[in-house]
Amino acid sequence: MKETEGTPVHVSLPSIYVAAHELKAPLVLMRQLALELRSSSSEDAQTIERLLLTVERSLRLVEQLTKTSRLEDSLFESEPVLARAICQAVSDELTPFAKASGQEIVVRVSRKSGVAIGHRSLLTALLVNLCDNAIAHNPTGSKVIIAANATKKGVLFSVKDEGPRLSHGIFDAMRLQLGKGPLPASDRPRSSGLGLWIASRFSEAMGGTMTMTRHHAAGITVSLELPHSKQMSLL
Repeated sequence: MKETEGTPVHVSLPSIYVAAHELKAPLVLMRQLALELRSSSSEDAQTIERLLLTVERSLRLVEQLTKTSRLEDSLFESEPVLARAICQAVSDELTPFAKASGQEIVVRVSRKSGVAIGHRSLLTALLVNLCDNAIAHNPTGSKVIIAANATKKGVLFSVKDEGPRLSHGIFDAMRLQLGKGPLPASDRPRSSGLGLWIASRFSEAMGGTMTMTRHHAAGITVSLELPHSKQMSLL
């Protein structure tokens, strides 16, 4: 269901068990990196950088989970958000993480995309979460593409990864489960499905429409459509 400017919405609480499961992997990695630092006889800048980036990713996830847990009891006023500014802010935040993983973040925003109606904090967190997932699944040397394009109904934000090719069965299951709960993808062993579920909660809170596209060669694109702002001419 679409929402208009100034319309408040409610969504449900997340599962603490699933949240703990998603946090386990980065926390285990942080422990291993810390052990490497302790046993090293000399400074290891690369290991330290990996540790800091892993910590930052974990903190982002915790922040997003905190926002998700507050959705049920909070009202989020919709507001005009400039598509290009949002996409660039997400790229700026995650570029160091992508570079450390041997990847590149590419921003492709149509000049016609303009201004959408959403919630700045939720939209940014949603795109950061999708990009985080994309980087985690992508092989070294690949790209994460953040895009925004104008549609007949509004603005379509999207994040495309170049991760492992999903089977038809897994992709169909993920698409049917979208917005209902986490669904781990066996084609992507490091995925618990929590990231996509959090993104769908944020999408619902903004009255947006999320879709998934499976690419024949590799990777998927997750898209979110938000309505155009009536205040475009003023901005």
